[in-house]
Amino acid sequence: GNISDMALHFIEKYDLVALKISSKWELRRLCQATGATALVRLGAPTPDECGFANVKQQSVGGRTVTVFENDEKSKIATLVLRASTNSVLNDLERAVDDGVHAVQMACKDGRLVYGGGA
Repeated sequence: GNISDMALHFIEKYDLVALKISSKWELRRLCQATGATALVRLGAPTPDECGFANVKQQSVGGRTVTVFENDEKSKIATLVLRASTNSVLNDLERAVDDGVHAVQMACKDGRLVYGGGA
């Protein structure tokens, strides 16, 4: 749905940000990055449920994107990959995914050299 006129009034009055996020996965990721809690009830959030991030808009590859920067101890980072073709972009995505999984495996057990070719 849309954001009501009254909600927009208070969003502007208190200098807040409102985003429409259609994916439950993206909402959970944003909450984790900002330290917030997704609420399903109507009412004011408690201070423990509120998150914090600096929000700005910038242009990336000709598209305007919303960037959340958090100086706190956030465990999430986003990589923006660009390539000339979809096949190159898919290869880049697989390479990043492989690297992230290699680090995960090395952190689980320090004795293991993941992909070391031994």
